[in-house]
Amino acid sequence: MTHSNVAERDPAARPTEPISYDQAVDQFLSYASAYRRLSPITVRAYRSDLKAVRRFLESRYDPLPPPASITREMIIQLGISMATGPMAVRRRYAVLSSFFNFLRDLGHVDANPATRLPLPKLNRPVPVFLSEEMSRKLVAAADRPWTKALIVLLLTTGIRRSEAAAITLDDLDLEKGLLLVRGKGDMERVVPLADEAVAALRAYLAHRVPTESRGLFVSARGGHPVHHRTIARMIRSVIRKAELQGRGISPHKFRHTFATQLIRRGVDVRTVQELLGHSSLQTTAKYLHSDMRTKALAVGKLADILR
Repeated sequence: MTHSNVAERDPAARPTEPISYDQAVDQFLSYASAYRRLSPITVRAYRSDLKAVRRFLESRYDPLPPPASITREMIIQLGISMATGPMAVRRRYAVLSSFFNFLRDLGHVDANPATRLPLPKLNRPVPVFLSEEMSRKLVAAADRPWTKALIVLLLTTGIRRSEAAAITLDDLDLEKGLLLVRGKGDMERVVPLADEAVAALRAYLAHRVPTESRGLFVSARGGHPVHHRTIARMIRSVIRKAELQGRGISPHKFRHTFATQLIRRGVDVRTVQELLGHSSLQTTAKYLHSDMRTKALAVGKLADILR
């Protein structure tokens, strides 16, 4: 029997005092971190969104309403007040839905006011990827062993920069050409390493700063594991050296490039999904719509019917 069923059948089991908003947030974040074992990045994002919700409620209501008094109308008004775009509104609604599901299961609220909300229309841009020439320029501009290893790794594995920052020496098997990747929600996947990635990693390891840290990528001074923000700064530096500023290149474009090039070469979308660590095939399917060259070749095959 779930917490929610106990609360529904036995009113005496419900808390006598309504839980405050801040107490509810603290409990939810502890549950997300300790019980669901969500990544620290995800928990920080939850915290940020719930703080933003608090600021909105404070600006409209005095005193701050407890979760049990928050209505569907309040949440929709929150969405209307946001000027950050439909994706941010959808994300905040999703966080609130998880938040209220948790509180409902513990008997703090009777229902989830954030479920089945009207969502703003989302215009999904076609994923932008690097041309082969741009990829080669970036590899050539990465003139230090660690930057070259990282650029090659991102281009040939499609891992996220946060995943690259989290790699340890124990995750690598260069003899077999395999890499253990820890993705979102602590989900693990094994990604094969291309020969170029193995060579670049071996060259980097020969120059890696002596340190007790087991992190793969470490700082030149102190030998501490690098942060994903450090990786972003390094990529910007390589982009400048390659004279590719203003081309919209970001760390995530490496991931788009990896996926699109696989699709171009006929790799089935299910395999691409597993390599990228997507939980949903729908997320991966967007790359099927981004490769105009493959589409043109396919349509070109129909020319015979007109001859």
